[in-house]
Amino acid sequence: MNSHTTGSELLIDSSGKLYQGWVTTLASTIGLSLGPSVLLVFCFGTFITPLHKEFGWSIASISAGAMVISVMIMLTSIVQGRLVDRFGGRPMVLCSVPLLGLSFASLYFLPNNIWVFYAAWIVIAWCGLGAWPIAYLKLTGIWFERRLGLAFGVANAGIGIGAAILPPFAVYVITHYGWRNAYVALGLVAIAVTWPVAFFFLRDRKDSAPQKAQATAVLRGMDLKATWKTREMKTIVVAFSLLGAVTTSAIVHQSRVLIDLGMTPQAAGGLQATLGIALIFGRLCTGWLLDRIHASKIMAVLCTIAALALFGLGSGAPFDSAILCAAAVGFVVGAEFDVLSYIIPRYFGIKSFGAIYGVIFAAFQLFAALGIVAVGICRSTFGGYSQALFALAFLLIVCALCFKTLGAYRFASHEPEPAIAEPAVAG
Repeated sequence: MNSHTTGSELLIDSSGKLYQGWVTTLASTIGLSLGPSVLLVFCFGTFITPLHKEFGWSIASISAGAMVISVMIMLTSIVQGRLVDRFGGRPMVLCSVPLLGLSFASLYFLPNNIWVFYAAWIVIAWCGLGAWPIAYLKLTGIWFERRLGLAFGVANAGIGIGAAILPPFAVYVITHYGWRNAYVALGLVAIAVTWPVAFFFLRDRKDSAPQKAQATAVLRGMDLKATWKTREMKTIVVAFSLLGAVTTSAIVHQSRVLIDLGMTPQAAGGLQATLGIALIFGRLCTGWLLDRIHASKIMAVLCTIAALALFGLGSGAPFDSAILCAAAVGFVVGAEFDVLSYIIPRYFGIKSFGAIYGVIFAAFQLFAALGIVAVGICRSTFGGYSQALFALAFLLIVCALCFKTLGAYRFASHEPEPAIAEPAVAG
């Protein structure tokens, strides 16, 4: 990023046209709402019951497919990050969206073989390689400086929008036309909407820069190897690994936690849906705050509040306060990827955004899978969630301390480009 961009980040630019950065951001929002994060993760659960009825597979066996997806997310994020840095986000999106949609629709032909089911998710995850969030986030980030946080918030809100819309759509199609047609409908909608939007509206800044020097300046920053020499990179990896373990396991087990506290299954399920909508606002609010308050302060406060919330749930919080505690955890979930998207260009520049994001996100996913399993084992061992919730609250306090140690941004808009050969250690 470079300072010459900061004067043109309003919705309407100086020429009276809609600023291309916001056009790309909105295109990214649509792409993420129909991307693999929603199709593979948020829509997965809607097919569990139909597949159980059709093939007689156990719920546990079908749910294991979600673990396959988690592993694939971890692997594809590393590969996609490097490819996006090398070839650009737009070509990756345009090539991957048709493959993603067609491979997802091909589940129409799923046979009565659980191993084919698992293999299908491996193929689909790799077919959608370029459509995972990294490509959209880098394309968004290179257009902004002063409104970087808000832009990331708007783009990331797409996942929340998709999570609120696509699962009910899938349920409707399953109910009226069957689960096989639901896979086809979701896959074709992803292609029919996402690909034209990406082709006409998704733009890389270097394709629009009037001068080659400007395009080069936009992509300044550190490479992945150089970031590992900094204390900030190590701290961020630790913080987001812990966040993965805490927030993912808390959300996955949240319905059961609330039921244990006396909430009916229907009410607990309804709260989960409500929190999906809340994530949209959480991401937008966090994005707006990031442009005004240092990310370390925002996350330190949110992690501390969520830690208190988890401690309250573990202590048997009364019904009304349990809802507030669950909402507090949900707000952290809405904030975490806004913050990750924002701090990478602020501390390391935009040049290797994809590779850096991919590595951190892979660590997040790895610890997310471990956290889900660990909390489940704890529930089975102790007959309740209290011990696990106390442990998760402690980890959030550690996260808050990690964020507090992060110093000033290296690539803030008012600062000159720092020397990369000898990265400074923020105190």
